[in-house]
Amino acid sequence: MVRRLRSQQLEGFILTPVPLHRRRKRSRGYNQSEILARYVSDVLDLPLEADGLERVRDTESQVGRSESDRRRNVRGAFSASKAKFAGKSVLLIDDISTTGSTLEACAAACNRAGAVAVRAAVVARG
Repeated sequence: MVRRLRSQQLEGFILTPVPLHRRRKRSRGYNQSEILARYVSDVLDLPLEADGLERVRDTESQVGRSESDRRRNVRGAFSASKAKFAGKSVLLIDDISTTGSTLEACAAACNRAGAVAVRAAVVARG
């Protein structure tokens, strides 16, 4: 991921991980996307905004769902801080993307908060 990102024009971008719902993060003890985002931030020397994007609705697992069900499942599940994203370019960091539904829902929240550009980087495609 980092090797590929080094070849991208990311000057002025802030990184933000795809968030887990607080209940799932408490249960798991960590957010794998946040761990990745912190690493990428350190290696590429880009600012990290770890809490500007929030999963406001505890969604069910996406595993085994059709693409349309995945989109419905995450619709409206995320909220982004205008104070942290307005006028900014945002790079979403996630571990895996299957249909892109979660990333699209996160990007929509960032756009509603006033982000001027939203890109995404993932470790794997499912």
